[in-house]
Amino acid sequence: MAEVSLLNCFTMVAKYIPQLVNGKVGMVVSDREKWLVSYSIPELEGQVVVGEALKPGSAAYQAMQQRQRVVVAVSSEVYGIPYIAVSLPVINEQGEVIGAVAVHESMERQDLLATAARQLSSSATQMASSIQSILAQAEELAASGRILKDMSVAANKEVAATDSVVGFIKNVASQTNLLGLNAAIEAARVGEMGRGFGVVAEEVRKLATNSAGSATQITTILNNIKNSIAKIGIEINQIDAVTEHQANTIQDLTAHSQTLMAMSEQLASLAANINNEQKGASR
Repeated sequence: MAEVSLLNCFTMVAKYIPQLVNGKVGMVVSDREKWLVSYSIPELEGQVVVGEALKPGSAAYQAMQQRQRVVVAVSSEVYGIPYIAVSLPVINEQGEVIGAVAVHESMERQDLLATAARQLSSSATQMASSIQSILAQAEELAASGRILKDMSVAANKEVAATDSVVGFIKNVASQTNLLGLNAAIEAARVGEMGRGFGVVAEEVRKLATNSAGSATQITTILNNIKNSIAKIGIEINQIDAVTEHQANTIQDLTAHSQTLMAMSEQLASLAANINNEQKGASR
């Protein structure tokens, strides 16, 4: 009589237990051979049927065989889908196993966690790869910027060096012009005898004028070159600013990528150890 009452107690409360637990949970009760009550999760409703014999792989069967509480992950080979179950054997006062009660839960949450962990890990890996590619390009850009900057500085120095040359040409032109003027004056003073010398003096003055004009053109060209170099310097500074911004952004992305990797590892660990957590929670 006590045996029947004990199993009846479980059968009477079986339908309420799943309603007290958060998540997709079911409860079943069996005697030594068959299912007495089945309030299973939807996936098992057509598999765990009242009156049908227990299968050896079920948690209730294992609990009765081991005569102790078991927490098992039942494979899909037993009832068509994998699930997690906690089962207790029902033992009478004489120490005989008269049945078992089991609470089971769908592995949907674990599968979702595992899938999310894999997807997150894949996304984090792709992000890390993209960051490395961007970093390599940014480093190349920075190296090119440094080279351009060095070339700009060197070009400025070369242009500055030509200033003295142009100054020398202008000075020579001025002295030549003065020499030609003096020669012309001297040729005019000596009259007919200095006519040939006067022609030479005129040519010298023309040479001086042309040299001065060329020096002026050279100065204009050099000034244009200086302006171009200055503009190049401005662009290089902007490249430096962009490169620095990229470097900072890459550092931030790297930190986010590492965070994502850590989160994916935590999710994977949670999915892998959820059975142990359930085992600890049910004790």
